[in-house]
Amino acid sequence: IARLSALLIAGCYVFMVAGELLSPHSGNGPDLRAWSGIVLLTVTCAGMLLASRWELPGAALSLAALTAFTVLIKFNRYAVHFVFALPGILFLADGLLRRRRTLTPT
Repeated sequence: IARLSALLIAGCYVFMVAGELLSPHSGNGPDLRAWSGIVLLTVTCAGMLLASRWELPGAALSLAALTAFTVLIKFNRYAVHFVFALPGILFLADGLLRRRRTLTPT
């Protein structure tokens, strides 16, 4: 579920960013604040995709970038942030559970 959601979210994000950069809806195009948001969400998506291979580092990167985005860019609805956080949370839980299982003596 985590890998599939990461691919789906990253794919949708690529289409949204490409559409906004090729045909800006906000006047003259993105300003500095919008560019920083684009960079942070790109890092969030990259972290999700990296977490498919390296669960803990990828999830930590994804969630840290999303936290920075949430602090920097104000939204009226934070449901979008939860959707972006879901793969990172799932990968983080998976990585921690796998790590715990390998550290627990039998």
